[in-house]
Amino acid sequence: MKTVDTLVEEFAATIPFELDAFQREAIEKLDRGRGGVLVIAPTSSGKTIVAEYAIFRALKEGAKVLYTTPLKALSNQKYHDFVRTYGESVVGLVTGENTINDDAPVVVMTTEILRNLIYEDPGRLDLVRYVILDEVHYIDDFPRGSVWEEIVIQAPQTIKLVGLSATIGNYREIADWMAENRGGMETVFHDVRPVELKMWLAINNRFYPLFKADGGIDQRTWSKGAQEEEASYRIGGYRGLPSNDLLHVIEQLRSLEMLPAIYFIFSRRGCREALQRSAYHELDLTTTAEKEAIDRVAAERLQGLKDHDEEALFRRMVDARLLRRGLAEHHAGLLPYHKEMVEELFQRGLIKVVFATETLSLGINMPARGVVVSSFTKFDGVNFSTLTTGELTQLMGRAGRRGIDVIGHGAILKESDVEVGTIYEVAMGPTLVVESKFLPSYNMALNLMRVYTPEEAEALMQRSFGQFQKRLAADEADERFSNVRERLSDIRRMWDDPDVSIDDVAQYFKLEDRRRSIRIELRRVRREAGGHQRGGRRGRQPRAQSGPQRLAHRLEIEAKGLMERQRKLKVVRSPRFGELLQKYGEIRNLQQELEKSQREVTGQMDEYPRKLRRICAVLAEAGFLLRNKPTDKGLFAARVYGENTILVAEAVWLGWFEGLTPEELCAVLVMLAAEDRERRGDRQSRGARRYPTPAIAQTARMVRSLYFRFADMERHLDEPNLRAPSHDYIDFAYRWASGEPLDRIPLPPNVDIGDAIKAMKALYSLVRQLEFATRQSRSPIAEPVTRAVALMERDVIKRTY
Repeated sequence: MKTVDTLVEEFAATIPFELDAFQREAIEKLDRGRGGVLVIAPTSSGKTIVAEYAIFRALKEGAKVLYTTPLKALSNQKYHDFVRTYGESVVGLVTGENTINDDAPVVVMTTEILRNLIYEDPGRLDLVRYVILDEVHYIDDFPRGSVWEEIVIQAPQTIKLVGLSATIGNYREIADWMAENRGGMETVFHDVRPVELKMWLAINNRFYPLFKADGGIDQRTWSKGAQEEEASYRIGGYRGLPSNDLLHVIEQLRSLEMLPAIYFIFSRRGCREALQRSAYHELDLTTTAEKEAIDRVAAERLQGLKDHDEEALFRRMVDARLLRRGLAEHHAGLLPYHKEMVEELFQRGLIKVVFATETLSLGINMPARGVVVSSFTKFDGVNFSTLTTGELTQLMGRAGRRGIDVIGHGAILKESDVEVGTIYEVAMGPTLVVESKFLPSYNMALNLMRVYTPEEAEALMQRSFGQFQKRLAADEADERFSNVRERLSDIRRMWDDPDVSIDDVAQYFKLEDRRRSIRIELRRVRREAGGHQRGGRRGRQPRAQSGPQRLAHRLEIEAKGLMERQRKLKVVRSPRFGELLQKYGEIRNLQQELEKSQREVTGQMDEYPRKLRRICAVLAEAGFLLRNKPTDKGLFAARVYGENTILVAEAVWLGWFEGLTPEELCAVLVMLAAEDRERRGDRQSRGARRYPTPAIAQTARMVRSLYFRFADMERHLDEPNLRAPSHDYIDFAYRWASGEPLDRIPLPPNVDIGDAIKAMKALYSLVRQLEFATRQSRSPIAEPVTRAVALMERDVIKRTY
């Protein structure tokens, strides 16, 4: 039996460089700790080495490892990395679109797949020794964050967790919560970047250092930025004009040897325009040898494409001349093959400038020597807001290639409407603080009620990171409450009137509150009484008082009695009347604030169990639960994951999909799988809805009515969860399933090809889930669903690279 130290040294001998101190510390803590280890370190610092050690040890001992990531693209990338290291027979991949060698000792999967496995087939985890949770800071993401929390709470205790996270400020909070659920959790914090970062501020196309060598603010840069702001204030229309030009900035990057660079622009249109301007000015950043290398890579990759229609679409959409000049764009709207080629060329150093949206800063391994942030404000879907420190850190994390660059460079383009002080404040601010986005869903509720009693399910809700953070907040609030109580106690003790007690003044306020409410009620009642009188016949006196009149009379008598009682109180006769009321007003306000805050804190202590109960109420009303256990329909819905679980299950159960062809089935299901792109001026841009066949039109209308029925139920219980059905992709999905070539299917208005492919992947994932669920329930649509799965399969969906 080998000792732990021997295993560590044996592993160290397999890697081509010396283990860093933090890597060795994390490995030792993983071996000796109980629940696992959480490793917090900057991007590209080598956190994955800890995961590789877990894989090395598990393979030595005949155990299994699951490597999870929040993104399919990242899962695919890790799968290929591990295949190159360990071989195809040792590594598997499971995502919504692919299942490859899923019985392998090392399986890469998305976090959602692992969560599904915990619910559906926990026996598959018996031989698993380690679960690697890559990109743990995604716990801050909605809706992915809930999945992380479900895994940490419910994964078998025999499994050790290896959490890998970018630098976050409240990592101890996460570690303490994980330790509470796993029986212990070691932490390793390493905040030294593998490549030093030098930050610059671009003003009028020139780069100025943001900080001095000792880390302090560079005063010359601050002054230069302030001068630029003053000039823009003095000249009215000048303020809205940019102070930096794209072409000059790229020239600066080239002259200062900061290429290859990622040029972040926070809109797809901005990326396209930047590329078009570069093309118009014939910007060329590559040598002849590099152009030949780009041609070779492009030719090799094009030969690997199985579908000729995808190749035809790529050739039509991509300007190969720009790629040869070392220029490209990268965003979610691109054809996946186009993105993949850009990533490979950039990683090889052949693309010199890539214009990208912020999605490039997430997950994918694409480090650069330089990073440019073109704007310090970003549209968040509602309004424009300044970048946060966490967002800026994420973007700058791409600067500096380990083993290649000595220094990475990050340039921020100064805008006249963003003060230089704001830029420094963000650049020097605290690191990202992760907040739980935990939210019970219909699918979570059905799976919990399948396995647990309501009390046990609610206890699991109390173990969430969201509830943990609320408990911490409540503890801090308790300290503040005790301060308020002490202050109240002091004010009471310092009450200095010998004749009038605090209780006398309290009685006065109590009577005054009741008198105020009577006055309000009287105004309302008199209005009603006046209406009754006007409704009577003219010239006749009513024989008896109406109901409102009688009530008004009673209230007047009560108000008179209260006034008499007030006059008898000592405080009213006191010469210090006004002063005493003011002093007691302070006591009263503090008491009310304390009581209100305590009620809010108490309400938050069972927020998630209450939310689960409300969700279960909707499920019970809709027939998915009966006596706190899933019905047959509920069991069916439990196997379908996503925001619209209950809409899919209800439509299947009602038989609405029976009689549809597989192509029509795909067209209807995409409504519940995809999400329309957000637009301003929504209604006008959509136009009239057109459906490929009458059957699709009829079923789509029924699905919409079903959504509104369930949405009404949710509103009644104040529990909005469902997403409105999509309509953008109905025709696209129908043509896709009908086998039309990709280059001939028209795109929906305002939709990029990347969005359409993403929608088809979501649809494919849903029909795969339905295939399993319909077989289990022996549904009459099992056969059409299986055929729909086959029709949806294309290389662009199944491809893992």
